[in-house]
Amino acid sequence: MIRQCDSLSALVETRMAELARVSLPSTLVGALSHHLDSGGQRVRARLALYAAQALHLSDDDAVTIAVTVELLHNASLIHDDLQDRDVQRRGCATLWSAFGENVAICAGDLLLSAAYGNLCRFSDSTRLPQLLAQVHGATASAVHGQCADLSGQACDIALYEKIAAAKSGALLGLPLELVLIATGHENSLALARQAADAFAVGYQIVDDIDDIDKDRGSDGQPAGLNACLVLAANGHGDYAHMVARQLALARFEDAIGFAGRLPNDAGALLASLAQTLSGRL
Repeated sequence: MIRQCDSLSALVETRMAELARVSLPSTLVGALSHHLDSGGQRVRARLALYAAQALHLSDDDAVTIAVTVELLHNASLIHDDLQDRDVQRRGCATLWSAFGENVAICAGDLLLSAAYGNLCRFSDSTRLPQLLAQVHGATASAVHGQCADLSGQACDIALYEKIAAAKSGALLGLPLELVLIATGHENSLALARQAADAFAVGYQIVDDIDDIDKDRGSDGQPAGLNACLVLAANGHGDYAHMVARQLALARFEDAIGFAGRLPNDAGALLASLAQTLSGRL
């Protein structure tokens, strides 16, 4: 199955490059190539392809779903980097820092539109309304989560988890959700979202542990939403790092459990990723 998914991944890259092309000569062409060629694990595309193989979805429809979720994710990365003023991603200059803010906004918008346009290639038109609604719901959740994250006002760890799940879990669960809809397993949608939300919270905490010095800020005030800082402000003090680690491990365990209940091992790749990250802690 992994070998089959690897072969389909090349088709995903080709389709994304095609959809990122524009008819008029502009810096947007080079900007999008710069971003898409900078690498990345394509986790969301891989989740879609693996689940599609497990649930016997056609290769064409599997690639269509994988392309849509990966375009949405990359659109969010472009806009996030601009909002967070990050100048590097994957060892390369971020799109906005290399080509300017205006080009970055247009590039992200184009990938968002391309994600929806690409989904129209899905073979069963009767399922398109539900697929499109699911895409919009996940995108809306991610946008709301990003706005909450930018506000930096998580007053406790429960709210922090809700923000992390909305911001990252929505687009992480989308590949599984779209495949479940495409194959008639709508009754498992809640499990897919629970698995993705738990994984997203765990992943964000791991990221926060690595970024604690940056997020603490030069003046000692939080410069970003960080689980360790939230826990420290809520009575855990010097033990915040240890509590954050335990919480991340618990959420990865949740993700493994929920993913394992998806039909025909469709969530096995997500469970494997959660297990790998647990090992880092």
